[in-house]
Amino acid sequence: MKFFNREFPSKQIRLYPLSDWHLGSPQCSLEFIKKVLGQIKHDKEAYWVGMGDLMENALIGSKSDVYTQEIPPREQMDVICDLLTPIADKGLFLIAGNHEQRTMRVAGIIPEQYFSARLKLPYMGFSCMANFSMEKARAHSRSFNCYFHHNYGGGYTPGGKINQAHALRRIAPTVDAIFSGHSHVTSRLPFTWYECGIRQVHKKTGYDYITGSALMWDESYAEERGKPASTVEHIVVTFIGSTSGHGDSRKQIYEVIQA
Repeated sequence: MKFFNREFPSKQIRLYPLSDWHLGSPQCSLEFIKKVLGQIKHDKEAYWVGMGDLMENALIGSKSDVYTQEIPPREQMDVICDLLTPIADKGLFLIAGNHEQRTMRVAGIIPEQYFSARLKLPYMGFSCMANFSMEKARAHSRSFNCYFHHNYGGGYTPGGKINQAHALRRIAPTVDAIFSGHSHVTSRLPFTWYECGIRQVHKKTGYDYITGSALMWDESYAEERGKPASTVEHIVVTFIGSTSGHGDSRKQIYEVIQA
């Protein structure tokens, strides 16, 4: 697991985790992707993380249909970089997705490393633990610890998707936020635990987030197999450090960008 640390010159940031575009698939909504990127570009407090499956990357032998993808894999890589270049200065890092890993398995090439090189951003492998600190917040309540993983598995029911995301708490049980993709829905689930302090018990709450997708359902693999529709949505999470002198008043504000 890699570690990322960043201090921001403010009391809050808005984080846009970008995942599951499946660019190249005929079901990919390029219009929605451009809407999200436009919002990031004009949001002065915006930062983003690339969380995998940005490309469809249909190869011979994969579940995706090689013969219906609208853009070949090599060109998908360049289009993604072209889309992200105008907001590269707001990027933090990228992690791996299972669709990109197809190329690693057959050719030893990791597309996210190509994205990272062109965008001049770090590639963090399969997962990343990150610490975000707000300079203008109170010293003891300015940091947020987050864990990022694309996720895995094929849960199709709402409960299955939530359980799959929550299972990452086994790796990072006490972080403030866990971000995962893969299941093509948006979600925010609170998780509460208790810690022993010097004179009292401290109640802590973290959140498990599922990031959404840009993948439409009509004529898709999901429709063919009678699986539930994808959600053409992305999430935004605002991290706000404490400015008061009493207790932990940090906040996480959850929003959804809809198509």
